[in-house]
Amino acid sequence: MKYIGLDAHPATFTLAVVDEEGKVINHVKRSTSGKNLIEVVSQVTGPKQLAVEESTLAQWISITLEPYVADLTICDPRQNRWIAEADYADDKTSAVKLAQLLRGGYLKAIRHPDRKMAELRRMFRHYYDLNHQLTRFKNKVKAFFRQAGVHPSGNSVYRNDEREHWLSHLKDWRGLLHRTSDCLTVVDLLEEMKSGIRNKMSQVARNADRSSYRILRGVPGVGPVVATGYMAIIVTPERFSRKNKLWSYAGFGNTQHESGETVSTEGTSNEGNKVLKWVVTQHYQAAIRTSWDGSPCRFARKSSQLQQKGLDQQARRRSICRTLLSVIRGVWRKGEPYRERQR
Repeated sequence: MKYIGLDAHPATFTLAVVDEEGKVINHVKRSTSGKNLIEVVSQVTGPKQLAVEESTLAQWISITLEPYVADLTICDPRQNRWIAEADYADDKTSAVKLAQLLRGGYLKAIRHPDRKMAELRRMFRHYYDLNHQLTRFKNKVKAFFRQAGVHPSGNSVYRNDEREHWLSHLKDWRGLLHRTSDCLTVVDLLEEMKSGIRNKMSQVARNADRSSYRILRGVPGVGPVVATGYMAIIVTPERFSRKNKLWSYAGFGNTQHESGETVSTEGTSNEGNKVLKWVVTQHYQAAIRTSWDGSPCRFARKSSQLQQKGLDQQARRRSICRTLLSVIRGVWRKGEPYRERQR
């Protein structure tokens, strides 16, 4: 078996090959293109495994090179301290170290979906970005009004039928009026783009796996966006052997460092997939307001129970988000509709 480390950049890539004994037998630097990647990897004879660090190129590299290697690993660069924290590093040494880590089995793999689900993930990330940009520009609009001593509340300031009323408050502030009008134009454009991609990605999710989409939509608080987000980011629940692994992936895990018999540090972790954490948070906000057969659903009841016990909002949200993830994983893995737990 030969082990290939690939250090890839938009302009060039560097590839290093080590054998089973860890000896460097080849390294190549070429301009980045699909043709060059395939050509260089194909020249490595015999069984081979390849590793590349997660980046904006990783999905494309995976699709391009998977047919030409026995195994392709996309790994988490934050875990590769030997590379990231070295006193000296260049493309060649980084590729060699990556190959050595692959040979030793020290890489933490990041799962990438197949071509069809990768397209859904790209669409959802686009929706996620648009949503954040929309929030940013809406905050700008209200900030401009506050500079003139006007404090609009709610969403009426963004509505076309009330916009002129609010803008009239800025008639003596021409600079603010111009900036606010421009930002409102951007808000309208982002709303239109967001609506278009929402409808399109939901349709793609239904067509990709109608059964999974239907099961996810049956969980309280799950609408088209949340269901699509779960499918786009998680892809398949089977990748998580235990529910706490899914919690960690979604940013709701714990940290724990042990030495001997002593636990030195323990607390909440900031690691995880930020997009999935946003999806779960959206699910949480909807679930605690959802009724089931005329009564608050189990998640709404749990929120009230935790509040009565004295837990603050952050602790309640964290606990319920974990429960939501466990339920999503459970019904999705079993392929069975959600059943509301009795009081």
